[in-house]
Amino acid sequence: MRVTELDTPVLTVDQDGLEANLKRYHQYFRECGIALRPHIKTHKCLAIAHAQIRAGATGITCQKLSEAEVMLAGGVCADILIPYNIMGAAKLVRLGTLARQCSLTVAADSEYTVAGLGSAAREAGACVGVVIELYQGRTGVESPAAAVALGQRIQAEKGLELRGVMIMPAPPGVRPLLQETLDLFDRQGLPHPIVSGGSTPSALTAHEIPELTEYRVGEYCVGGESHLRRGTHTVEQCALRVLATVVSRPAPDRAVLDGGSKTFSASMLKTDDGPSMGYIVEYPDARFTGASEEHGQVDLSRSVRKPVIGERVQVLPVHPCPCVNEHDEIVAVRQGLVQARWPVHARGCIR
Repeated sequence: MRVTELDTPVLTVDQDGLEANLKRYHQYFRECGIALRPHIKTHKCLAIAHAQIRAGATGITCQKLSEAEVMLAGGVCADILIPYNIMGAAKLVRLGTLARQCSLTVAADSEYTVAGLGSAAREAGACVGVVIELYQGRTGVESPAAAVALGQRIQAEKGLELRGVMIMPAPPGVRPLLQETLDLFDRQGLPHPIVSGGSTPSALTAHEIPELTEYRVGEYCVGGESHLRRGTHTVEQCALRVLATVVSRPAPDRAVLDGGSKTFSASMLKTDDGPSMGYIVEYPDARFTGASEEHGQVDLSRSVRKPVIGERVQVLPVHPCPCVNEHDEIVAVRQGLVQARWPVHARGCIR
């Protein structure tokens, strides 16, 4: 089946682009001596996760327990990091069950979280590894001293094993914070076999932080408009694409696509030219400025060439993660031919 025969809107991944990204990123981290732990929240797909393991990933990252359960059941990997504060009776029971089936590490930034993790581990008769998150604008302890205090609390909690620290994002500028934290850990005799950095935008600068032992990266495998603009991915390396059809040309300088927020998600990228919901490959001067649920609005005022009604275009999403979560499957394509249909197995896994 040819790609041109697919009904639109449809989410596709170019296998050549996907494989090229896996090869260059995994090779980079091998050369740096840093383990790569891909974040499956980007694709939520067993087929891609298995490809990442084959490419050399030493473990996986899952944002939620439900994602980890899907990946483990799918045979992807038995070394899982959940970089999230897990709490609540229902989740802690599931955490204990998961910890009996794999090597599980979770993040914590409070004694409240640690107490719950310890109780769950003891109840399940399992060991749960814990890394302390350092604050970088989201969650995390706010100082190296606070990290040491929490580390000591973790070590005192039966059923838990202190495994180190994590930080997100991890541009080179975080190195002094990591160095200070690790120095305090060493002085107090606290272990830190894991020093985990994360985020795709700063991934290729990981070599500037030699203290890192592993790196969590999600969108590296498929790219997107933000990665194209940042220069980490070429158009060809932006493998995740929505194939859409122009369904209306209500004005000379405007087109409407058959995909809106329920196809691309509502994510917007701030650019010098204004907000963007995606990059149209065939019309790079067009601007995908916004959408309602099922209509994508495209400004053609800067395009010399303009699409016609019925024409199909490829759109690079600005944020692959929520875009994938809008779809039941990803159609894998190579050189214009459909190769497979990959279910988005962990779609909607938010608990």
